[in-house]
Order: sequence, then structure tokens, then C-alpha cells
Amino acid sequence: MRTKPWRRQKYNAKPTEYRGWRFDSKAEADYARGLDARKDAGEIIFWLRQIPVDLTEDDRYRLDFLVVESSGELYGVDVKGMETKSFKRVVRLWQRYAPFPLHVVYRDRVAIIPDETQGE
Repeated sequence: MRTKPWRRQKYNAKPTEYRGWRFDSKAEADYARGLDARKDAGEIIFWLRQIPVDLTEDDRYRLDFLVVESSGELYGVDVKGMETKSFKRVVRLWQRYAPFPLHVVYRDRVAIIPDETQGE
């Protein structure tokens, strides 16, 4: 149940509700559905949404999702419709300071930061 009217989103993202939660876009809500399906299948233990991560003393980034797989692997997820200049800065900070990988989910691909295949 909405208590406040939704305001227009940047980049024409369409706010969507799933399980009573408001997601900033349909893509995020769809990703949450997929996480629930993976949890039901036993692939992941749990997932959380909108988790803040302090990258430096002055830089806090809010993940769309934090996922713990059945293997114990922990990673963040950010669902992106459009990559902004400020997000590129976050990527540089993430590569340097983050405590776990970040999976950036685009419409056609997934980028993992830091990418272990490129060496750190």
C-alpha cells in the first residue's frame, strides 16, 4: 500500500511493486522475482535489498541487492538501465575499496567488479 505518491523517475524508469515493496524500476522488481525463484530452488540462501556500503569515509553507496549464494559467496547487485557519470566514479571506488564483488546487471549483460579475470 502506497503512503506517498510516486514521483517521476529519472530516465523514465517505471516504479514497480513486488511483494509489497516499491522498486525504482520494473527491471529491479523482475530481478527480485528471479532472486526469489533462485532462493526457492536452493541456489541462494537469502537476499536483501537497498543495502548501504561505505566505500570510503565520505562515500556511501546503496546496493540494489545483497546476495548470499548456497556456496557462501557474497556479492552486491546493481540493476542498471543507464550508466551515469556518478556511477562510473562508484565503479572506480568499488574496484579499490569494496569488501566483495559487485554484479552490475545491464539489459544485455552482467559485469562483475572487480573482474577477477583482469587481475587487480
